[in-house]
Amino acid sequence: MLRYTDQKRVINWLVLLTLLFPVRVFADNNQVLRLLVWEGYAPEVQRQQFIQHIKDKYSVQLTLQVDYIAEAEDGFEALRLKKADIVSPAHNRINDKRFRMIDSGLLLPLNLDNLPNYRELNPSFKDLDHLVKDGVHYGLPFAWGPYGLVYNTEKFDIAPDSWNVLWDPKYRGQYSIADYGEINIYLTALAMGYDASALADFEQLNNPAFKSKLATLVRNAKTLWVGVDTADDLQHKTVASSWGFALPELKQRGEMWKWAYPNEGVPGWIDNHVMSKELDQNPQLKRIAEEWINFTISAEFQSQVLVQGLSTNPVNIKTAESATPEQKQGFYTMSLNDPEAAIVLMPELDRRTRNGIDNLWNKALKERQAKSEDNHKK
Repeated sequence: MLRYTDQKRVINWLVLLTLLFPVRVFADNNQVLRLLVWEGYAPEVQRQQFIQHIKDKYSVQLTLQVDYIAEAEDGFEALRLKKADIVSPAHNRINDKRFRMIDSGLLLPLNLDNLPNYRELNPSFKDLDHLVKDGVHYGLPFAWGPYGLVYNTEKFDIAPDSWNVLWDPKYRGQYSIADYGEINIYLTALAMGYDASALADFEQLNNPAFKSKLATLVRNAKTLWVGVDTADDLQHKTVASSWGFALPELKQRGEMWKWAYPNEGVPGWIDNHVMSKELDQNPQLKRIAEEWINFTISAEFQSQVLVQGLSTNPVNIKTAESATPEQKQGFYTMSLNDPEAAIVLMPELDRRTRNGIDNLWNKALKERQAKSEDNHKK
């Protein structure tokens, strides 16, 4: 048995060895990073690239667990129930009066020193009000674009220039829209000539004429797609509402679809990446999460995933500037402030307004269901 003085000498040597030869901060181990994102935002090829990057840099064997958002509220629920580490909510969900993700302490501040690709963001996306509070960043934008009107070029000699094409009797049963009440209420309001400020004013929307127009839109749609539109949702149809993600695959299938530019304008969105406050309990995983966010706003990722894969707008300015002329044609616009595109960002809503909008949508869905049941009986 070592005497006390010998034990103390051994301990001193161990301390000295630790100082001279420190153990790596990120030792070999396993980690699981849970993502809840819109479909298309974390393709398999990029997942494997990132997993290898983390292994090379930190000697961590990483598993990426990827789930997809189906409803816009899914992100808040995942954060509240601690079911995701990174979520990609839209701009109007983060500070929504019901959610208040920042004020309620659900989000972890970002360390911009760990996000060098932040420098490559389009300047107009660097300090967005919905992500920055008191000078602290609680997320970064990842992608943006319209909930727009798209059309099958084989069906039109001239591009439609109004949302009201969806109410044209000759296209009844030939179009598809999202199974997403809020956004369809916005496009209905725009189609009726409402001012952008009315989108968040339930009193202006809650009238017989609006309810009737919304019900007609839903009742006459061939299909209601869920989450993000796919080529399967739009193929063989004439016109549709779309995030634009289905257009590249439709082209590969031999159908050329293009954006239309409604005179009334289009609802717009900015998707973001935010981190769960729970990552504060796992510094290693927090650092890996920051690596993922940094990875997704890199010029390479944005080019491969957003521009080439989804044909949507990047936030990385280098990606936008280096895109080919053909790729730029796939962008709805190069700027949120383009007067031709007339993008109206979806508003934040108070609880009463959101409940009212949900009620309007649910009633329209019931009318669609009743019509379907009547047709089935016949």
